[in-house]
Amino acid sequence: MGMKLHRNQKVFRRKHPVLRAMVWTVVCVAVVALGFFGAGMMDKLQSAPPAAESTLPSDESTTPSTDDPVATQPTQPPADRPADTPPQDAPLRGFYLPLSALRNSDTLPNTLKEAAKAGFTAVVFDLKDEGGQLHYRFSSQPAQLVNSFSADAFTAEELAQVFALMADAGLQPVPRLYAFRDNLGAKALASARIGLAENPGWTWYDGDPNNGGRAWLNPYADEARSYLIGLAQELKEMGAAAILLDGVQFPTYTGRADFGNSSNTNLTKDKVLTLFVDKMKSALEDCPVLLGCTLQSALGSDTLPYGGNPVTFAPTMVSPAIFPAALPESITIGDTVIPNSPDDLQQTVQALVAQVVLRTKVMAEEQRPVILPLLQAEGYAAAQIQQEIDGCTAGGCEQFILFHSQGAYDFAALTPQ
Repeated sequence: MGMKLHRNQKVFRRKHPVLRAMVWTVVCVAVVALGFFGAGMMDKLQSAPPAAESTLPSDESTTPSTDDPVATQPTQPPADRPADTPPQDAPLRGFYLPLSALRNSDTLPNTLKEAAKAGFTAVVFDLKDEGGQLHYRFSSQPAQLVNSFSADAFTAEELAQVFALMADAGLQPVPRLYAFRDNLGAKALASARIGLAENPGWTWYDGDPNNGGRAWLNPYADEARSYLIGLAQELKEMGAAAILLDGVQFPTYTGRADFGNSSNTNLTKDKVLTLFVDKMKSALEDCPVLLGCTLQSALGSDTLPYGGNPVTFAPTMVSPAIFPAALPESITIGDTVIPNSPDDLQQTVQALVAQVVLRTKVMAEEQRPVILPLLQAEGYAAAQIQQEIDGCTAGGCEQFILFHSQGAYDFAALTPQ
């Protein structure tokens, strides 16, 4: 049985109202789409060592900082917060909208109404991206210190208006926050970042910053976790129905990285990431925590950045990215060969979803997350998308999120007849 949207239950609350650019080509889908919702896009991290002082960006200090991160202080919801919407009893069936669509007051109401008519129940959108930019003006002190707000970041009033439109259509808001790969936050929060082994006061990069290398928040650092949890708490208070966490991982390459000397560094990668998810769940209480990850990691391979299978991190739901266009013509899992044809996407998705669900069966029942696949919509006709949805259901998941980077969905063609 899937997890439902219910009123006054610790699933998706009706108390509050209600994955980035990709193209269809195999290369771009693999690099962008899978990583976008796939917890770090399995980056082709450069093997070059972190940059020396002379190559650091101009806004980066090369000397240790003594600034201590300040405890997060979530804001109170605005007085004009939308009222409760009628209760729903439906699985979470979400779709991604880019920020440009959320800001278009002329087209957004109709988009939301058409989506609800087609049976969708939730809207997924970015409020912290993989570069660390914040698209909502969070008021917590660490967010103010980072000061990485986009030029058109939503104000509290503007976000409340967007949530109200979703509520009017009977949809729930599910903001997505990218976690530890945070080039901007790592520069501003010295005690929350990964340092350089030779000089921990310097910032570590996953490659030469002049050639795309980025800084990271330190998953072992209490300050990094507090920063992220504070952002999520603010969104809960604003009315978010759930929080989708992406990038809950370590860098693939960690040469010359210094993770500090706290007691947390005695934990393995998977244990400290599980601790982070657990603390997030406790802080958000009845606001569910969803976890984005790559398909490969959910199937038990390519798990190095996670230290293990992220399905075991005990979130409420796990959202592996299933993009058939990024996969080879046949997929081998154990002794099973799965054909992958654009003419029979139901077979592909069904087999992959069933394999991920199977991996949860070895877990204690109370620790099993609900599987919430992220399904490719870009580059596919409505009939093909429907095949993916049917395959998802047949594979054991009645819930899913559709992803199209431009938010271009033919909801009329996806509406049950």
